[in-house]
Amino acid sequence: MPIENAVVSGEWMFRIPAAILAVVLAAVALWWLSRGILPPQTVRFAAGIENGGYWHIAQQYHDILARDGIDLKLIPTAGSVENARLMNEGKADAALLQGGVSVGDGVETLGAVFTEPLLIFARQSGAASVSRNPAMWSGLRIAAGVPGSGTRAAADALLKAAGVAAGANTLLPLDGAAAVAGLTNGQADIALFMAPLSAPYLSPIVSDQDTRLLQLAHIVALSRRIPQSVIVNVPSGAFSLNPPLPAKKRQLLGLVARIVAQSDLHPAIVDRLVNAAQLVHQHGDVITPAGQFPTMAHTSLPQNAYARDLIADGPSALSAFLPYWVVAQISRFAILLLPVVFLLLPLLRALPGLYQWSIRNRVFRHYARIREIDEAAAETTDPEELRNLASELSDLDREIAALKLPLPYRGYAYNARLHIDLLRKRIAGRVG
Repeated sequence: MPIENAVVSGEWMFRIPAAILAVVLAAVALWWLSRGILPPQTVRFAAGIENGGYWHIAQQYHDILARDGIDLKLIPTAGSVENARLMNEGKADAALLQGGVSVGDGVETLGAVFTEPLLIFARQSGAASVSRNPAMWSGLRIAAGVPGSGTRAAADALLKAAGVAAGANTLLPLDGAAAVAGLTNGQADIALFMAPLSAPYLSPIVSDQDTRLLQLAHIVALSRRIPQSVIVNVPSGAFSLNPPLPAKKRQLLGLVARIVAQSDLHPAIVDRLVNAAQLVHQHGDVITPAGQFPTMAHTSLPQNAYARDLIADGPSALSAFLPYWVVAQISRFAILLLPVVFLLLPLLRALPGLYQWSIRNRVFRHYARIREIDEAAAETTDPEELRNLASELSDLDREIAALKLPLPYRGYAYNARLHIDLLRKRIAGRVG
């Protein structure tokens, strides 16, 4: 039998899954194209207090994305809480977010990028009256950040964890450079900063002989009471080696900062932000070993699938040959296609069995009538009825002989025709 006949006879078994796959791929392709292949040229980034620690890091991201013609517009805010609000309201595309600050649905993390220590400075002249145990704080003036800032959120979490009653201390709405000034001029007894050690506004207070970095007591217990907090080891000389500041090693509370983005952020922008985070943070700093960041650990938010793969596996091999925005779209498309492949895989595995069953059924469906003829012939002695049954068997024989079956399955037809011939001879013997 010609090969073409064998192919045609089973072709219909492949048409349904092929059609389903084609429809799914077409739908995904249309969705992909509707998003636009080229990335937007402007991205809104909530960057915290202007000239603050977050702002300084966001400026580095800005400079890196500018190499690819992307304008990262930095939005000044009061801090992480306002960053989260702007993300929830859709007024920012991406942001830096302090650990422990929550955000609504529709926002994903692109990775944790650095650890922020909670720096608590006290005036030397009043140091004796400031307990290392925050549970003992009462009647103090605390520069605790402006409402809506990450520093205020961290201060509230610390006081709550220590069991300090609301109103036991005066929380001054001072943050960044204003908090430094408030502590040095005597307006505040304690100043809290949720910031990287490299924050520019910290320089005056670190070198001020009248202030000291406070080492909290019971830090492990406090850490376990503050969600998403870690213990940070700050070595002596972390701020300065000449003179060494701090003079002794400190253990501080810390929170892990994350880059967050809208879930529909263009994959090429996700690619560039993750790339910027790797360039800025992968080398570590005085409190972070190299290679620790960026990471998907300590993120506590839904993870962007493309960012997760970039952090875990690095850039695609296609990056050496194609523009980043093309690679990003291909990778995103592959991520979307995987669930479709997994859904269709069981069906594809079942196709050979279904195909074999369909070919056999083209022959076996005649056996029901063959059996009926056999039973009818056994129950009658009428020569005319026997001749009619024999004639019907001849018709079945011709019908089965005309079936176009692939060569490996022709044996089913031969066996059926042998059975028909045997029954026909038995009937002929009874008629004759």
